[in-house]
Amino acid sequence: MLRIYLLCFFISILQINSFAQTIGGKVLSQQWKKIEYGYNPDSIQIDNIYYIHGDGMFMCTNKGLYYYIDSIYRFKKINVSPNLANARVSIIMKHVDYYYTGFRDGYGLYRSHDLKKWEPLGSGKLGTSKIFYLYSMDSMLFVCNWQKTIYLSHNLGKTFRGISVGFNSLGKSYINNIENSEEYMFCSMNGDGVYSLNIKKGTAWEHSDKGLPESKNIGEIADIGKTLFLATDNGVYRSDNKASSWKPYNTGISGKLITRLVAEGGILYAATNKGELFYSEDLAVTWKKIPIDFMQSPISGVCVTDKAVFVAVNGLDAKPSYVYYLPFLLKK
Repeated sequence: MLRIYLLCFFISILQINSFAQTIGGKVLSQQWKKIEYGYNPDSIQIDNIYYIHGDGMFMCTNKGLYYYIDSIYRFKKINVSPNLANARVSIIMKHVDYYYTGFRDGYGLYRSHDLKKWEPLGSGKLGTSKIFYLYSMDSMLFVCNWQKTIYLSHNLGKTFRGISVGFNSLGKSYINNIENSEEYMFCSMNGDGVYSLNIKKGTAWEHSDKGLPESKNIGEIADIGKTLFLATDNGVYRSDNKASSWKPYNTGISGKLITRLVAEGGILYAATNKGELFYSEDLAVTWKKIPIDFMQSPISGVCVTDKAVFVAVNGLDAKPSYVYYLPFLLKK
């Protein structure tokens, strides 16, 4: 009887290990969990989720800004301004000990030292801008707005100047995000292409769309070392020559609309508008799927920490919106 029990035990262990996925040397749990508290999933639309190292995860929604309380598995509302409690927040980031957040509806940029007291930044067009993306590098703070303008500040947001020379002013397009690799900055522009700027020598952004899908329906740009990746409506495209040209690297994800593209720890994660999540450990040469069932709802946010993979799922029609997470298993 003891032999039979031990045999069954070892078979069960082998079965668990055979089905478990390993990402970056870490074993993923096979069961997704849901964060259900602190927000109303029936009325909320989640624009994105962001992880700030040392602080935790934040959720940007059409009902304001939320902070993830990890110890009790719920979100807590952050009131940036009494008048903007339910305004649509597009992004949050931290730059030199200050938190910055932008509003998608045209209320501009706000800054806080402690997430409690916030002050508006910028004047003129920036003060009433629809903020789409924020980025920082060294002492530089970059703000991207709906009007295809990038503003730069060297003094923590006290003053800004526009650095959008070279952008195509025609057509219905908008900035997705910006990234930097070595001496270059790269800007993804939906409906247009990708722009690059030599930080030290360049005076204007240079445009490139060589190799990209004709639709120009492109999303976020991500980088791993010197290699660039771009989300499109036909999978993921890759550039090895500083965005001069692009090639599809989408075996298994061809034809899929990529809603989020995130690089973390040398691993690339690609989410789709059909609730699918893929990852690549070899610079997009091969893709593997993480099993999920999110009712075909689009994934609007992906966040990877040392504890888990988080995804924000926007419910369509009467479906609710939730944040789910798949924990990494602890080693014994």
